[in-house]
Amino acid sequence: MRVRAVIAPLAFRLICASPQPAPRFEVASVKVAPPRTGQAGLFTMSSDPAMVSYSNITLKMLTAIAYGFDSDRILGGPAWLDTQMYDVAAKLPPAASRGQAPAMLQTLLAERFKLVVHHQWRDQPVYFLVVGKSGPRLKPAQEPNADKQDLQQVRGDRLPGQIVRGGIAGRSLSMGWLASALSRVAGRQVVDRTGLTGAYDIDLKWLPEDAGGYGPDLFAAIQKQLGLKLEPGRAPVETLVIDQAQRDPTAN
Repeated sequence: MRVRAVIAPLAFRLICASPQPAPRFEVASVKVAPPRTGQAGLFTMSSDPAMVSYSNITLKMLTAIAYGFDSDRILGGPAWLDTQMYDVAAKLPPAASRGQAPAMLQTLLAERFKLVVHHQWRDQPVYFLVVGKSGPRLKPAQEPNADKQDLQQVRGDRLPGQIVRGGIAGRSLSMGWLASALSRVAGRQVVDRTGLTGAYDIDLKWLPEDAGGYGPDLFAAIQKQLGLKLEPGRAPVETLVIDQAQRDPTAN
C-alpha cells in the first residue's frame, strides 16, 4: 500500500508534465506559386473565417505572420526568403478561432519548410514615442473597456485598429498598440515612452513621402494631431533569427 501511495502521485506528475500536442490546421496545402503577371501576381489573402489562405507570399512574410514580427525584424536565412513565392491554404479545426491561426502556422512552417528560428535581442536605432511639450491631444476612448492588446493580437478575430497608406485609425487603442502600428510606417521600431495608460480613439493622417502635394509628414502629423513626438534613440529590440529553412516544401 505504501508503494502505491508513492507511485500514484509520481504518475500524476508525469502525465501533467507530458508535452501538449502542437496546434495544427485540420488540413493544409503548401505549394510553390506558379509564375503570375499583372493583378494575378499581387499578394492576396482569404477573408473566409474558416480558412487561412495566402497567394504569392514569401516564406519571410509567412514567418512574420506566424510569429507576430514585422518583416524587418526577421534576420538571417538564405536570400530566397524574400523572393520565392508560395501559395498556402489551410482549414481551421472546428470551433477554432482565427486567433489560434498563428500558432498553427508556426507548426505548419516547421513541418513543411523545416523552419527553425530563435529569438534574439539586439541594440538598434529606434524611435521613442513621447509626449510633446504642450501635452497630449488625444481623444479618450468612447468604449467602456480599454483595448490594450498588441498589434498582432485580435479581438473578435479582427484588429482593433487599421493601418492604411497615410493613416492609422481605430477606437479604444492603447499607446502600446499605436507604437506597434507606427513601427510599420516609421522605418524603425517605435518604443512607447509616453507613460499614458488609457485608451484612445485615434485618427492619424499624414501625407506619404512619394504622394506629392501639400500636407504634414508623419512626424509633423503626430505632433500636431496627437500632441506626441517621435525622438530618435537606441534600445534593445527583439528580433527573430532564422537558423534553417527548406526552399521546397514537403509534399501535401
